[in-house]
Amino acid sequence: MSSLTSLSDQRTQKYSFGVARDLDSDPVRLSPSRDNLDAVVNSAYRQVFGGIGLFEVDRVSIAESRLRQGNLTVKGFVEALGKSSAYERIFLNTASPHRFVELNYKHFLGRPPASEAEVSTHVKLLREQGYAAEISSYVNSDEYQEAFGDDTVPYLRSVNSLVGFAQDTFNKTFRLSGGAAASDFSMGRRSRTVAELLGYPNYAIPLPSQGRPLPKLSNFARVTKGPQSVPVVSSPYGGFGVGERVQPRYVRQAKDDAIDKATLLRQLYRHVMGNPHLMETERPHALESQFLSGRLSVREFVRGLCKTPLYRSRFFETTAPYRFVEINYKHVLGRSPESQAEMGAQLDRVITVGYDAAIDWLVDSEEYSNAFGEDVVPYLRGVSSGDGRSQANFNRTLSLVPGYAGSDSVRSDSRTVDTVAGASSLAVATRSTASSGSVDAPGKRFRIVVRSQRAGSRRRLATTTYVVSGDNITSQLAFIHRDSGRIVSLTEIT
Repeated sequence: MSSLTSLSDQRTQKYSFGVARDLDSDPVRLSPSRDNLDAVVNSAYRQVFGGIGLFEVDRVSIAESRLRQGNLTVKGFVEALGKSSAYERIFLNTASPHRFVELNYKHFLGRPPASEAEVSTHVKLLREQGYAAEISSYVNSDEYQEAFGDDTVPYLRSVNSLVGFAQDTFNKTFRLSGGAAASDFSMGRRSRTVAELLGYPNYAIPLPSQGRPLPKLSNFARVTKGPQSVPVVSSPYGGFGVGERVQPRYVRQAKDDAIDKATLLRQLYRHVMGNPHLMETERPHALESQFLSGRLSVREFVRGLCKTPLYRSRFFETTAPYRFVEINYKHVLGRSPESQAEMGAQLDRVITVGYDAAIDWLVDSEEYSNAFGEDVVPYLRGVSSGDGRSQANFNRTLSLVPGYAGSDSVRSDSRTVDTVAGASSLAVATRSTASSGSVDAPGKRFRIVVRSQRAGSRRRLATTTYVVSGDNITSQLAFIHRDSGRIVSLTEIT
């Protein structure tokens, strides 16, 4: 009798955390007779979309039809759901990067991320290879195949102990479960696991049925309020919007398939056009077609892209002459101009022999050949040391980086003309995701006194005091500014 009571208590406890699956229930697996197709489809939608009730228009009808006809495996159907426009709209476009990745782990692998390294790897993958590659990385992984195979719908398997994972995986799993009647969308855009992944001590999990809020993390202010602002790039270079010191190199190869070519094309637009948002009508389709068919090398595509009316209108016709030159060096050679002589030489070519000849001079240069050849997509070389380049070029190159969400076309004035002409070296401001640049900062603590003010109001509110460590201070300052706060004082705590 006691054993029956114990099992009932366990089930009740598990339901109270919002996990509506019995301890002894089996995962939903497509039977050989395929007579449980409806259950498989419904379970897949519920798992991948995190309990969200979808409208008929959001259902992935083509993939669903192929599954019912036997032309698609359950694994393929799960991947199609993840790559659908509905999933992208609900989870990518409305959540922080950290939240998006942790939900992907839950939806496709049935567990939370195990470490900050896992999250950073997927954020980098999303940024460099795109949305489809990010989804495929889960479904086509060895872990997915071992856990679910081709015919089992993913499920929250980490409610039980997993071999090779830490004990706190159990805690993080229940943080991602908002209750039996809740959905992943209704739980907000902020990460539920970031505090533990970044090393903050574990805290108690409130039971959803009791309605107790999570306790505030008083020494981790970036998580308690406002949009998700915790950096997910561990490298200090992430603070400048460049990710890492060693930039990834994309090389065209004869064995490239359609996905590889699309990735190359995306990186070419991102670098040469300065991280733009291009409308379909703005893209040079004839040039794209020649590149994808193999009639143009990467080098010739760069040349053609820089000569398009779109590039010319964005970076030549509407900007200062020195801005055109510095951005031209960045896009074609991956660095800032080294000297006034380099800037003057490029301007002289534009004036004397024309715009196209000035582009050809950079693309046909010996430096371009040595750095990229015919098949390497240009990248930001100036963020690391190079032969023949001064140390000041590092700062000037970083000053040309607008950040992950910025675009080179938003500025019309030069960023480097003063320093190239001989003025003192400029200080480069870090982005909002940076950790402090001070050597000693991580070991220090600072007190920030802030007076807040609501937008559109003349009434000042009470002051707030934050105590933060040196490695968190930049993100904390960005958080304060986003909340329209006014910093009264910033002092080091000795």
